[in-house]
Amino acid sequence: MFQLSHKSIRAIKTIMHGVFIVIIAFGLLRRAFFSISGDWLFFLTSDAVENLVCALIAYVLYYFVFKSNGIWKKISFSVFFITILLALAVLKDYRIHDRITFEQTFEYFTSFLGQSLLFYLFVYIINQLEFFGRYQKLEKELNQAKEQLLRNQLHPHFLFNAFNSLYSLSLQNDPETPDYILKLSAMMRYLTDETHLGKVPLHRELDFIEKYIAIEKIRFGQDARIQLTVEKLANHEKWIEPFLLITLVENAFKHGFYTNNKNAYVKINVDINNKELLFAVENSVFTKQHFQESNREGKGLENLKKRLELLYPKNSAIKIIHTQNTYTAHLKIMLANEPI
Repeated sequence: MFQLSHKSIRAIKTIMHGVFIVIIAFGLLRRAFFSISGDWLFFLTSDAVENLVCALIAYVLYYFVFKSNGIWKKISFSVFFITILLALAVLKDYRIHDRITFEQTFEYFTSFLGQSLLFYLFVYIINQLEFFGRYQKLEKELNQAKEQLLRNQLHPHFLFNAFNSLYSLSLQNDPETPDYILKLSAMMRYLTDETHLGKVPLHRELDFIEKYIAIEKIRFGQDARIQLTVEKLANHEKWIEPFLLITLVENAFKHGFYTNNKNAYVKINVDINNKELLFAVENSVFTKQHFQESNREGKGLENLKKRLELLYPKNSAIKIIHTQNTYTAHLKIMLANEPI
């Protein structure tokens, strides 16, 4: 979403106010030059003076009257300005018709009042640019808070599965348990160190996935059919929000290795083409027993889709292909060349 900085908004406001005031002042000086020496009454009731008075009323009302808390101050200034406009209407009626009538004076007065309100609306709209900038800032901060909440929900989910695996290894007195703990410790460090960052280098996210795969190989055995392929890795670093990719990987292991079938597999392919990341995760699917049935569209995948909507609303796409024997998730993201 396009967002103006606070400095840019203030500059635009200043320019718009300046142009408006210059137009009013130029018209007043021009009228004064041609008429003030010959007819004072004509000058005082000219359009240039009317514009000046209405503009002054609009600015004073906006900046000094309506922003105050005193009700009597608002009433007093409003009555004062109405009196000025009424006096100006009387002078104009007298100058044009050589007499004062209620109907004509009221017509001029309502015209001046409408002009003052129009100028006030103009001043109000200019100043709303600043509030628009604040709204954009608040919206950005809200989205960041939502994304952080969704990201934090990954940690308990991931740790729950990891410690379950660790528990299973410890029950079997598996000799690789210490190695599992060491790799898990490295992953937890990444979880804690990168939580506060908006973006991380892509290679760190891939390193996190490699450690996760190494842990799963300890869990399922080194002969498990687990494959990670990284193609066309760019020479210059790309940046990505942390913990986006791991959700699809974790999902594949959760649903691809739920049986002891020797044909179970997980394939992960990473392809970087210019700024475009193509991340595909495929896992085998076998017929489940009734007690193994679960909803594949779990909380992890749901959170991932929400994060993509917040972080890459127009620069990402996720596609799920579910056949009888395979489940494949294709994720496409336009990456940044530098952290934002």
